[in-house]
Amino acid sequence: MKTVILFGSPGKNGNTRQLVDAASETLKEKRHDVRMLFLNDLNIRPCQGCHACLSKGICRINDDMKDIRKYMIESDLIIYATPVYWFGPSGQLKLVMDRSISFMDNDYNSRIKGKQAITLVTLGDENLDTVKPLLSMFQMTFDFLGLSYKGHIEVPGCMEKGRVKKAYIEKTKKLIRSLL
Repeated sequence: MKTVILFGSPGKNGNTRQLVDAASETLKEKRHDVRMLFLNDLNIRPCQGCHACLSKGICRINDDMKDIRKYMIESDLIIYATPVYWFGPSGQLKLVMDRSISFMDNDYNSRIKGKQAITLVTLGDENLDTVKPLLSMFQMTFDFLGLSYKGHIEVPGCMEKGRVKKAYIEKTKKLIRSLL
């Protein structure tokens, strides 16, 4: 199994990373190929809404999205990892989600239909209702792309670094094991 992790946090070693590391380690224990993409380090321009990509699946914008797209196509599992920003994903991950229109063809059939997806989310708030709009966005995006949404982990109370409780690490590992 090949996995790509779309790491949407600008902080490489914060709370979101703790969840991603738990997922990655669990996958690697079973000798799965895991590639982590630190989206904050990449040059990803916003979608221009031109739909030029629909005919051949190639975006006219020449940036790092072409590599992200390649890794997503090659992967069996796509992990979307992000802190909650204003009830949605980080800007870094939102850019990738917007540019995912290139996975559709002229009839809006998905070129990545059937791949698995999970989400790993941290939020500063203690109220899990805060994450509902984001989970809805993920669900609708995955439905549109034909991805099989296999699960999600949300960790509240992550305003400060190092706030992910061990129970959430274990929950993440359990979710990954359920996919193997």
